[in-house]
Amino acid sequence: MHARFFTDIGPSRNRNEDAGGVYYNHTGQMIAVICDGMGGHNAGHIASTFVNELIRMRFESENFIEFEHAESWLRSTISEVNRELYKQSHMDDAKHGMGTTLVCALLYDNHVVIANVGDSRAYLINERELRQVTSDHTFVNHLLLAGGLTPEQAKNHPQRNFITKVIGSDKRIHPDIFVYDFNRYNYIMLTTDGLTDFVEEYAIHEAFKSETFINDIGNQLIQNALDNSARDNISIVIAPLKGGR
Repeated sequence: MHARFFTDIGPSRNRNEDAGGVYYNHTGQMIAVICDGMGGHNAGHIASTFVNELIRMRFESENFIEFEHAESWLRSTISEVNRELYKQSHMDDAKHGMGTTLVCALLYDNHVVIANVGDSRAYLINERELRQVTSDHTFVNHLLLAGGLTPEQAKNHPQRNFITKVIGSDKRIHPDIFVYDFNRYNYIMLTTDGLTDFVEEYAIHEAFKSETFINDIGNQLIQNALDNSARDNISIVIAPLKGGR
């Protein structure tokens, strides 16, 4: 399974505060990770890199994680990583308040187990649909789910980027966990809002339908965001499932 991480600093940022990658444990099992850091000065970059690296190291030191243990492994790992980042943020005034989103996916032969905190997203994709699996932890999404906003109002709301939960903000964190049978899907994509804020979902789906290989899809999505004057870093992981290449 040949997955790939794509990232671009974008046209208006001085530093890439995203982090992520595709990592393998001792038995060749794969996890994909995306983080989007936030905080003053260099703290966003520090937070996202710290969380990405801790997850990488913990996963690479594992043997095969059985499917029935995947959720507990993700919950305990994310809880430990969150506590470590929280401690780091309180040891240095320059890092106080730093945090990061996190979305990660642990793949099996026919299933994927996804965890998320924040507004970085996971999608499952086939010819017919681009399905958002995760739910954004944002103020506006809470209003949308409660029926207080229409999707169009949510898209243009001035507080649409106000995140209600991130790694590092509190001593304890509870990620959302999703388990999907992916037999009907060709790809899984993880992405920061640097893509989804600037490229409509129909255009993202079109890139998957029009391009053949993962490198071409990822490069096309990055270019689409840049062409739409993205004002953020852009990061994506794309992994082929049974029907993808």
